[in-house]
Amino acid sequence: MQKTKFRNLLDSFFRLINPIVADSWTKRSLLLISLLIGFYFTNSLISFLLDRSVNTIILAIILIIIMELAIRSTLFSKYSKLSLIILSINNFRIGATYALILEAFKLGS
Repeated sequence: MQKTKFRNLLDSFFRLINPIVADSWTKRSLLLISLLIGFYFTNSLISFLLDRSVNTIILAIILIIIMELAIRSTLFSKYSKLSLIILSINNFRIGATYALILEAFKLGS
């Protein structure tokens, strides 16, 4: 086949999609479960603490600091490749961030 711009685009797309499709089902399911657990944990924690008389701004700041510490722990890890534990921590953080932002939109702030 000729090397056209469209063919180069398709090749780059297949290189991007191949690691996602080629992974094992256990790895993909574990990462999806960690994403959903992060969403559920943060959503239930925020819902529980909103019923109490807790300062929600302080709660949001604490959650963001915990998420930033999770990011820093993955950046300073000694592994060259991302291990499954680091990827699951990152997916937990993404789910928690999504729950925090969704709760902020629900509250209108």
